[in-house]
Amino acid sequence: MKRREDLARVDQALARLARMATGREGARLRAERSGVALSQPALAILAASRSAGAVRLSELSRLTGLEPALISREVRDLTATGHAQRRPDPSDGRAGIVVLTPKGRRASQAYRAAADELMAERLSTWSAADLHALAGQLERVVRDFARPPRAAVAGVGD
Repeated sequence: MKRREDLARVDQALARLARMATGREGARLRAERSGVALSQPALAILAASRSAGAVRLSELSRLTGLEPALISREVRDLTATGHAQRRPDPSDGRAGIVVLTPKGRRASQAYRAAADELMAERLSTWSAADLHALAGQLERVVRDFARPPRAAVAGVGD
């Protein structure tokens, strides 16, 4: 098979995988399994806050890749439902800090556990060696995709 065809297969597989991983059906399964009925952006905010700790709204936007307006709206909703608290930033009173409540931490952990269970079920027939190899290759893909394209690095097209 030609390199171009293999690259197209990789691109198509990554696109399908992304749709399955972040699509409505996967989210529905994780929500049912976890008992957590929050929007995908809200769950991303909870996960980022759980990892980063108390964090500014602007940092949540960077960590999640979500637009600042969406972050503000979702944090307002998470605060209203008791999943998060918003406090003034001690170093800049104009900025807000988001802190998870115990309810938010439990929801995030339950959702993560459900996602982990579903992953384990999907890959239950894979050997330990196959899983290890897949993890390494996917980490390599992430590293390669995180690098700027060569044209941007070389200044081509300026």
